[in-house]
Amino acid sequence: MSRTTQILVGVLVILLITWALVSTDRHHVKEKEHFLSNDTSQIDFVHIRNKDGEVTLKRVGGNWRVTEPYNYPANSSYTQTLLKKVAELELESLITRNKDKYEDYEVEGEESAYVEIGREGGDIDKFYCGKPSKTYTHTYLRREDTDEVWLVSGTPRSSFTRKPKDWRDKTILRLDKTMIERILLKFPDETVELLRTVASPADDTTLVAPDTSWQVIPERGKPFPPADRVMNRIRNTMGNMNSMDFKLAGIDTIPRFDPPEFTAEVFLEGDQHEVLDFVPDPDSDSRWAVRKNGNEETIFVVYKSTAKNLMKRPDDLKEKEEDKES
Repeated sequence: MSRTTQILVGVLVILLITWALVSTDRHHVKEKEHFLSNDTSQIDFVHIRNKDGEVTLKRVGGNWRVTEPYNYPANSSYTQTLLKKVAELELESLITRNKDKYEDYEVEGEESAYVEIGREGGDIDKFYCGKPSKTYTHTYLRREDTDEVWLVSGTPRSSFTRKPKDWRDKTILRLDKTMIERILLKFPDETVELLRTVASPADDTTLVAPDTSWQVIPERGKPFPPADRVMNRIRNTMGNMNSMDFKLAGIDTIPRFDPPEFTAEVFLEGDQHEVLDFVPDPDSDSRWAVRKNGNEETIFVVYKSTAKNLMKRPDDLKEKEEDKES
């Protein structure tokens, strides 16, 4: 390479560096500062507006609730993730004050998420959350009352772009399986009862500890013990059931539950009693809709397999030869 060429290349490199420096208002902070003005342990109010709508969450005591557009317990995993992510936000560098570039960083427009977070009646941080950096370790944010776009360490965008209904607690049932004492599996043409019996040493002196067993009581025929594999699946499903989606009255089309295609009733010690009605989801062949305790304000949506785990006729509950062999 000739000396002239080397000089020209050097000049070009200097010009490119200079252009990069002056093309934005980038300013690196000497010492990182927290983006939020509030300690996250004190936060009790969150409002988010994105392209899918608006949602407001409030903390009462130690529990978070969705208060708008409906009143319902919030998904605790999502709220914990949000608080963890915003606690990690630290100012990295000032990117630009040029309003023409707002949409480039998605701190304005449809792709932007507007957030209010802080203490109700106290300090509230208000800002627009933009797109992540190319390395997905930082995010572009702009406070509502300034024209400055900042690159901030942290990645909170996934929390701010959730659909409002996704913030609801997805729990349908969370039961102590050891407390379940009776289950009714109701079909339009028959009801199958599953009854727990507990034998104690007082009943049988050969026992040294209480022994729990289950009996299937069909409408026709004699009672019999259920296959362990099938019974365990029923108890596990009833003990821990989550929704994968929701249908909301006034927003979504609520399927008809009169009559339900299947109903599962569970009775626990201490007079706790839960009723779940199931019908196929008219919007999907792979999902079923669930009504809990007759409440149609919120309809849960579960996978078809969840319903099928419970929809057992007497023949389905009998131990098969393959179960004996295994």
